[in-house]
Amino acid sequence: MNDDKKKNALIRDARLQRLQKLSTIDLMPMQQLTEFQNRLAGLKSCFALTKDELQSSPVCPHCEFRPSLELIGSPSSKILAQLDDELDTLISTWTETLLANLNDPTTRENLSLLAPSSQRQVEAFIKKRELPDALQQDFLQDLREALSGLVKVVVKTEAMRTALLAGGSPVTPAEMKKRFERYLDDLTKGKEPSKVRLVLE
Repeated sequence: MNDDKKKNALIRDARLQRLQKLSTIDLMPMQQLTEFQNRLAGLKSCFALTKDELQSSPVCPHCEFRPSLELIGSPSSKILAQLDDELDTLISTWTETLLANLNDPTTRENLSLLAPSSQRQVEAFIKKRELPDALQQDFLQDLREALSGLVKVVVKTEAMRTALLAGGSPVTPAEMKKRFERYLDDLTKGKEPSKVRLVLE
């Protein structure tokens, strides 16, 4: 029951809400947030099961929990602690991603095109290197506009693996490097390389 309270607290956590708002910016690695939310939602709680019901059936009649189908892993309290730590890590890495791209020469040109008040908001974030406590829609829109010159290209791990294996036979480092470069060239064909940002999913 205590762990269920912790889980619900994480679902309502301000850090998670900030990530959800930031995910509306195209360059953010949305897959990371989706995987986090799926793992959090996958922790199921049920308080209705009685000892008698457990003795008569190995399946919970209330929530359909089947222990035989569950992966044996860490206790829920440990998983929740890891998810809590991961929220901090996601906020930190997403903030660094934003800052790195806002300091890009391409983005710097776009900043000068924003309204003066918008420029001040974004510049304050760059200088402070911390996101505002409350992420207002106008600030998020300013970030979207500033980063609009950059092009997000999604790198799917399975597609990359297929391209690198290309037949499956052992290869030299030089050949592997060529395959990787060909794969990247195909992904970014027709796009200006300096404006491309690769996001691994």
